[in-house]
Amino acid sequence: MTEPKLTRAAIVDTAIALADTDGLDALSMRRIADRLGVGAMSLYRHIANKDELIALMTDEVSRRNPYPPTAGESWTWRDRVRIAADIDWALYQQHPWVLLTFAMPRYSFGPSGLACLAWLVEGFRELDVGPREAMQMAFSVWNYISGATLPQISSDLLERKKIQSEETNGLRALLEGAPITPVPPALAELVGAGVSELTQQDLLYAGLAALCDGFEARVRPA
Repeated sequence: MTEPKLTRAAIVDTAIALADTDGLDALSMRRIADRLGVGAMSLYRHIANKDELIALMTDEVSRRNPYPPTAGESWTWRDRVRIAADIDWALYQQHPWVLLTFAMPRYSFGPSGLACLAWLVEGFRELDVGPREAMQMAFSVWNYISGATLPQISSDLLERKKIQSEETNGLRALLEGAPITPVPPALAELVGAGVSELTQQDLLYAGLAALCDGFEARVRPA
């Protein structure tokens, strides 16, 4: 690419591709410039610094993975939570580094990020709560999705780095009936209970359902 064709969008696209393959820690202006075939200093005519670049990357990923338009749909607030989980689960598989940048406010609330937040807040307003409480519910949902996705993402990242993750651990051994460490009394009845066949994604949806039950119980007590 010649320097006259260098654009902010091209820099952001290249940075996203680099972070997807090599991780956020591999991101540098020099590596981006090398991929684009330009001098590193030429990037600074379009982007002030790496901090701004990460914010742009994060919002661009949000823009590419929007929550769907609601016009003509009859979704409930619970439907919106499930849709958000579907989209975010897939997004984290494709862009694992976003799990980190979404957790940092200075990166995660560009125009596209705010649009996603508004989409969830609009849904939670159906519970007759104010905008601030609806926003807190949205954050709780996002926090749960990212936390539930982390084990899957961690395994994928280890595989990318050619590190084999160990299947056996203290909990699995306990559930299989062959503890490898002393068993705490509170877990004694779980010895030999068997390992759950639920996938990580199944557990995500089960946890979100319980979270939504809690929201509803709090604002609509029996």
